[in-house]
Amino acid sequence: MGRDALFNLLRNRGLLIRKTKQFHITTDSKHSFRKSPNLLENLDIQHAEQAFVSDITYIKTDQGHAYLALVTDAYSKKIMGWSFDDNMKVSMVKQALKMAHKNCRFNHKSIIHHSDRGKQYCCPDYTEFANKLGFVMSTTQKSIHTKMLLQKESMEY
Repeated sequence: MGRDALFNLLRNRGLLIRKTKQFHITTDSKHSFRKSPNLLENLDIQHAEQAFVSDITYIKTDQGHAYLALVTDAYSKKIMGWSFDDNMKVSMVKQALKMAHKNCRFNHKSIIHHSDRGKQYCCPDYTEFANKLGFVMSTTQKSIHTKMLLQKESMEY
């Protein structure tokens, strides 16, 4: 019996457990900070470390919840930097970006740093920090998540 036949059998007998989707909002884009233009919109990424994509994800733990900030190379999909904390303060995303900068193997004059419009990524404390490291800021337009840029696929039944 194949996978699909098995799932049909289980579904018909009411034995499948439906996966409930729980969404935890990690993006607060309703703020007064400047939002950078979307530099990735028509960009053909040709090599590693041309553009980094940053995002924060929510992780449920036994103690409650935590947040994971990731900085990923848009070309190679390699995680260049990360930070894990129980809050979404700017210090967490700065730590992830600092790690990503340290992990760069090539000497580029500027790397595009792309993120959603969350306040952590748009606040002056973060944008000035990123600019000092040589990053050029870029943000998505409304209702577009940076996760889509990495074309993550998941399989659900």
